[in-house]
Amino acid sequence: MGFLTPCIFSPILILINLIPAMKQRLLKFFALLLASMILTQCTDLSSAEYVQEGIEHSKQGQYNSAKTSFLKAIEKNPKNIDGHYGLGGIYNLEKKYLEAEKAFKSAIQLDPTHVNTWYSLGYTYELMGKEEEAKKSFEKYHRLKKKMDSILNKEKP
Repeated sequence: MGFLTPCIFSPILILINLIPAMKQRLLKFFALLLASMILTQCTDLSSAEYVQEGIEHSKQGQYNSAKTSFLKAIEKNPKNIDGHYGLGGIYNLEKKYLEAEKAFKSAIQLDPTHVNTWYSLGYTYELMGKEEEAKKSFEKYHRLKKKMDSILNKEKP
């Protein structure tokens, strides 16, 4: 019976010795899981934060990064006017005027009173050689700007 004792207890001893290693692996796994959850939250910006990121990239001349940020802002919230507006500006820089026109029209569809978008759309039309459309957009810009200024100055329109 003495020779059976090591056979019975050997697997138990091996398991007992493995438990600390398993604990370490389990702890490492949960630490990595927690870290990835935290990092995911840190890098998952809101739509407005992506717009701000895009503006900062633009200020630094990093237009590809700015474009990516504006696209992420729109993906996160398709109704983000500033995302469409910023994207339109980047498209103008890239000389992709049809895309710029589309981006600015999307912003105007969301907010027909977005003054700067009307101006930028007019500028895009100028770049495209569409003088009549440019004139109409600039006229709309001036009417809205005048109304906005009168409201801000508490004057009658």
